[in-house]
Amino acid sequence: MKYDSNILVLKVGTSTIMTSDARGQRVNVANLSRLVEVIADLSHQGYKVVLVTSGAVGMGCRELGLKKKPTNPEMKRAVAGVGQSRIMRLYSELFETVGMKIAQLLVSQRDFLEQQRWAEIRDTISACLEAGVVPVINENDTTNTDGVRFGDNDNLAALTAVQLEAEGVFLFTDVDYLYTANPNVDPAAEPMKVVNEAFELKVDTREPGSSLGTGGMSTKIAAARTAHCAGIPCGILHGRHPERIYSFLSRLDEDADSTHCTKTASPVASDVADSDVANVAAVADMDPEGTLFAAREVGDREPVTEEERWVLSLPLVGDVRVESTISSVPASDLRELILQEMSSSGALERMKSLSSAGHHGGVRVFHDTVEIARVRVTFDEEGACSLPPSVPGLQQVLVLTPAAESCCDM
Repeated sequence: MKYDSNILVLKVGTSTIMTSDARGQRVNVANLSRLVEVIADLSHQGYKVVLVTSGAVGMGCRELGLKKKPTNPEMKRAVAGVGQSRIMRLYSELFETVGMKIAQLLVSQRDFLEQQRWAEIRDTISACLEAGVVPVINENDTTNTDGVRFGDNDNLAALTAVQLEAEGVFLFTDVDYLYTANPNVDPAAEPMKVVNEAFELKVDTREPGSSLGTGGMSTKIAAARTAHCAGIPCGILHGRHPERIYSFLSRLDEDADSTHCTKTASPVASDVADSDVANVAAVADMDPEGTLFAAREVGDREPVTEEERWVLSLPLVGDVRVESTISSVPASDLRELILQEMSSSGALERMKSLSSAGHHGGVRVFHDTVEIARVRVTFDEEGACSLPPSVPGLQQVLVLTPAAESCCDM
């Protein structure tokens, strides 16, 4: 974890922003007001907060009187355009009440295909933070197509955190914890408060997202794994109680080396006046009020490089499986083994290009059922896929996941 970044990425989903009852679909102003209060307090404490928001399509459905998301792609993009303008107006009004300014950033997965464009987006977000502005980020649903999109904002939030080398990413949802199984189906499901190894987690996450959203718990686990690879902790907590983020920050401060992290993570009561927030006191020595995916232990490893962060951020173009026995294989040899198998197995021929122009893409590499690496591949204008030229160390081409450590001799 980069202790001097002070950057937190918060993601709020449609299930937190919108609610449906006998009166129909409406904005959950109470949830958003509490969230804005917490962001203002975090900023007062010295944190730089990035807000990744869903809700454009859900808000558009409300504005147009639609009971569910349209299935027609053109209409869905039009509804998103209606909703995006309305949701930004709402955020602007709410942040104005706490004396803060916001900036709208709409991004596309195409922006992540080239490293220079990826870095430009990172620099724009950083400039907003330096200016004391809260960047409000959403996927550009008005122009994106299903073939080239993040798919859910849990993924976008994790990738934004990786871009910025954030101190943490926090996903607000409509449940209190990640459970060992779906608690709505399995009464024996147990809450999970701290997950130390995200890639070794095996739980039943089968559940639909909300009628107006796109995500579910499985997308949050995938986002947590991406953050974990980059050494960034990830929290899952209930969107109705954004003040619970303080319990995560206290836990992270306790776990961190005191010589690297000296600021307090307790809320300022005068700034956070809501009755729920007022109850958040003396959270030290408590478990987080949600599920915390711990950061990857750095140990003797080299810090994650910019090239590795970009590899983790690349749009996925396919999966491959390593069939060879990899136990007792050193990490340097494992990288070579993976690339050799990808070249010789015909796996590259199965990768799907995302554009008619040449571009890069990411491939997940599995051993058995565990993801052990991300690999950067390159497509030409005809859609042919190849591995980039080898470079010393191969870090610019391949990133091993923490799960690789349990599979081979590191």
